[in-house]
Order: sequence, then C-alpha cells, then structure tokens
Amino acid sequence: MANKDIKSDRGGLAYDGSGFGNSPTFNLNHVARFSSLLNPLLEKIIENYDPEMEANSIRELPDPDEKLDFNNVRVFSEEIIDCVGFLTLVEEQIDAIDDEDPGAKNKFLRSIHQNYKNHRRQLLIHERVGIKDKDSVVSTIRNNSDRLLQQVTDSILENARIDFHAIPVEDVRDSANLIVCYGFINCKILERPDDYS
Repeated sequence: MANKDIKSDRGGLAYDGSGFGNSPTFNLNHVARFSSLLNPLLEKIIENYDPEMEANSIRELPDPDEKLDFNNVRVFSEEIIDCVGFLTLVEEQIDAIDDEDPGAKNKFLRSIHQNYKNHRRQLLIHERVGIKDKDSVVSTIRNNSDRLLQQVTDSILENARIDFHAIPVEDVRDSANLIVCYGFINCKILERPDDYS
C-alpha cells in the first residue's frame, strides 16, 4: 500500500477512510481550540505575556487608616482592621506558592487588581463617569467603596465555590476576606491617596 499525502488547511482536519479495518481517531479539543482565528493569537499572548514587564514603580504603601479614610470605607473598615493582624499568615502562604512557582505573587496581586478594576469599570460606566475626570472618579469610588469591596469579595467566593465545595462556606468566606484585605493593604483594591494629590 502506497503512502498517501493527506492534507488539511486553516486548522481543519483531513481524514483518509480508505483501507480495511481503518479506525480513525479525532482530537476534538484541537478542533475547538482553533475554532476562532483569534484563539491562536490569544494562546501566544497568554504564553508570552509577563505582567512583571509592566513598568511598576515601587512606592511606599500608604497607611491603612489613611487609605480607609481617603476611600470613605464605612462598613468594611472594621473588618479590614481586624484582618490586618493575619496578613503575615497570608504573606507566608503567598511566599510559599511563589517559591514553588516564581512570579506567582505578582500574578496573584495582578489578579486581585484586575478583579477590582473590572468592578470599578462597571461602576464608572453605570454612573457615566469619564475616566479623565479624576474628581468625579474618586467621588464615585468613595460613594461606593463598600460596594466595590463586597463585589470583589463575592467574585473571589464565586470562583472558590467551584473548587472548594467540601470546605465550609464560612471558612472560605473568612479566607476571601483575608485576600481582599491583603489586596486593599497592597493597593490593589480601591484608590491610593497619593494618586489624587
């Protein structure tokens, strides 16, 4: 039997059904993976994008009380202050993960920040506030700071429910609150006072 040259184009599949007892195998994941012309580009960006390449100037973090006052946090302020005592535990766990997977800490902080920015963006769209109008932006955030903190917490909990279904919801909620506090203290949630001075 002579070898046949079977070809396909544009991510398609080619199949030669000739021959006795031929049992074809298709990898449907491969087909779905390239169902969009944008998917190969997205895949390459995911593989090569490094958030650490972003220009990050290392600035001193503001005092938590100053940040709470600036953002007009009313309901969550007590909870954040209570969580501050546990941030060493959070930092130790993040460092352990970062030791196993270098760069994980920056990705973790970026993920928290992206979560906040998504809720912030939706709020500004809903309130019809232009991003260039810094006074209106900070005023809108200050008027909705507790809601933004709640939305970030709820997003973390929603993702956790999928993976931690065997753990009591109270424990997951407490852990999510620690993550939100950590994000707040590290200026990944709500606004930095010195960005508006």
